[in-house]
Amino acid sequence: MDVKRTAYAASSTASIQNAKSNALFCAKPGTTVTWKSTGKDIGFVVDVGPASPFDPPGAIIGGSDRERSVKASKPGCYKYSAGACMSGATSGMCGTANAELIITAGGN
Repeated sequence: MDVKRTAYAASSTASIQNAKSNALFCAKPGTTVTWKSTGKDIGFVVDVGPASPFDPPGAIIGGSDRERSVKASKPGCYKYSAGACMSGATSGMCGTANAELIITAGGN
């Protein structure tokens, strides 16, 4: 998943062909999901809330120089927020997006 700062907000986009920003994505349990930012000097936080479907649970914090990988573990439908900020920028350079993901009930 690529988390970017856009002109007015943020976006998260699956690394698959023809993916759209902030679109619903699905993963099977056991799938490793890598969150990163291909934008220059961008830091991000992805929050799925207290019932995170990932191991390890909790906020996913990374940036342009720091990918974070988590493993899909709990089937269900989840909403998440992705925030992205440009490093060293003044106020107004952060943005947020909301999106959804599904961890399917089937295994690998």
